Amino acid sequence: MRESELLRIYRPLYEYLDGLNIYGVRSLARAFGVQSPTTEKKHELIVRLIGAASGIAAPEPRNRKGARVKSAEVPPENIEKVRRLVAECKEMMPFLAGPDSVERTEFRDGSADRRASGGYADRRFVGILECLAAGGRLCTKDGVRTDVFVAQSCIEDYHLREGDLISGYAGECGEGRAEVVQIIGVGGLAPSPSRARFEGFPALLPAERIPLATSACAALRAADVLTPIGKGQRVLFRAAAGEGKTAFIRETARCAALADLRTVILAFGRPEECSELSEAIPSASVFAAPFGSLPAERLRAARLALAYCKRIAESGGDAVLLLDSVAELLRSCAAESERGRFGEDYFSFAEQLFASARLLKGAGSLTVIAAAPAEGEPFDRFAEAANCLLFGSREWAAAGETPGIDFTRSFTRRSESLLREGERAAAARLRECIARGGAAGLWDSFKKENL
Repeated sequence: MRESELLRIYRPLYEYLDGLNIYGVRSLARAFGVQSPTTEKKHELIVRLIGAASGIAAPEPRNRKGARVKSAEVPPENIEKVRRLVAECKEMMPFLAGPDSVERTEFRDGSADRRASGGYADRRFVGILECLAAGGRLCTKDGVRTDVFVAQSCIEDYHLREGDLISGYAGECGEGRAEVVQIIGVGGLAPSPSRARFEGFPALLPAERIPLATSACAALRAADVLTPIGKGQRVLFRAAAGEGKTAFIRETARCAALADLRTVILAFGRPEECSELSEAIPSASVFAAPFGSLPAERLRAARLALAYCKRIAESGGDAVLLLDSVAELLRSCAAESERGRFGEDYFSFAEQLFASARLLKGAGSLTVIAAAPAEGEPFDRFAEAANCLLFGSREWAAAGETPGIDFTRSFTRRSESLLREGERAAAARLRECIARGGAAGLWDSFKKENL
């Protein structure tokens, strides 16, 4: 494989390795069987390491020169990270051109007429399926529609569902449109008629938490032990204006992405805030329908984002859907209700989205984290369904710390099951400090606990 092709396919892995210092790359190279790693410059060494880790390059002959790698030199999580990135890149290997970057493939065993008529596809794609009234359309990872359409017969033949991440081949059908003619993968696996449905899995209590300690935000690091967020949790963050609702969504999404969870953000805020989210968390899917978008467009983004997350969870992955905010979603539901879309109960879709969060027995999980205003009867209904309820803190906001969390009111149901024994003791000490000194007491305890 040419170097340019290898770097295109394994770009996420290259970027991860390039972010390490040369000593970290050398240690990983030794761990994956690369010989004499100190003789190469960083770029060349990363290319050799990718070849070894992916199995593209033949194993290098072993020699006795150079220091042997010590197990302590390479953190196990770094090795696991490389393996996980290799697996993710291999899933997408044949289809990385994607719907935004068309790649041509010429076939020698067919006539030009047959290729032109769709007998052989000349375009590779990967995209999220959005179902329409008849057939469907492919969207990018951020929910933006492309010019690739899917016939209803294709959806039925391959047992496709809205939100499926599908890959395959498409042929031009005129007027700047392309139509899918063959599907190779659904969610990284071969198409199957016997896939289980999200709604068919029993729901379990969250058993593993999403690590928030990686955040630079003090409130989230405290929340990691005081109000932990588990995979499959329904989280509602209620805060007044200026207490950091959007900042909370952004920082929590950053933590989820760092933990290699499939992070999907449903952003209804200002256009510049939506762009900031995409730039701050490049690995996340940002379904943006900012201020000024039509209510129908916002509901379309919400429906597709939810379906995409469900497909991830039912196939064994862990998805995190972050909503900014519940208020904007309800406004859009109310506007569409006036047009007769929801009847009188315009709460139904928003409640269904929030209630979808769960840990699936025998599969993955869907976590929903939503921001909402501090006051208002409509939002009390969501608070009743939440199993992790967080409140913004005026004290933190006055000190210029956003997002801030009022830990005297916030809670996670059955949080003990998400903490280790030492962490439960630390949480008890932090709560004592908060009871005595509020946010200032928490800061002092942070220094003592080295959090």
